[in-house]
Amino acid sequence: MKTFYVGIKGVIVREGKVLVLRANKAQGRRDMWEMPGGRINAGETIEEALVRELKEELPNIKNIEPGELLYAHRLPWDIDGDKSLVLIFYRVNADFEGEPQFSNEHVAVQWAGKDLALQLTEQHIHPAIHKAFAN
Repeated sequence: MKTFYVGIKGVIVREGKVLVLRANKAQGRRDMWEMPGGRINAGETIEEALVRELKEELPNIKNIEPGELLYAHRLPWDIDGDKSLVLIFYRVNADFEGEPQFSNEHVAVQWAGKDLALQLTEQHIHPAIHKAFAN
């Protein structure tokens, strides 16, 4: 029987750009651009997990307001043995003290317009980006 984890991702859009982070391969992660977020811990609501993960990955984020559900998707690969991951993407309104800073889980952060965000990220993220820019 396959085990599924649930991950929550925040899609932060500001002035026609979306915030993307490059995962830190040295931390055992895939070398890819992604949205900030992570897995839900036991006893957390989806919103609590999203806020916690955003604060962990973006230390100078503030005024976090989770918004609409944009997209949900099961990754097409297993993340650990026979364990898989379902990702749920939410629009997030937030502010930063200065430019966004990132934790050691990532090696870079940038604001990217729709076309660049689609070039940088993998296919499974694209529907969330399309929907974020549709509104």
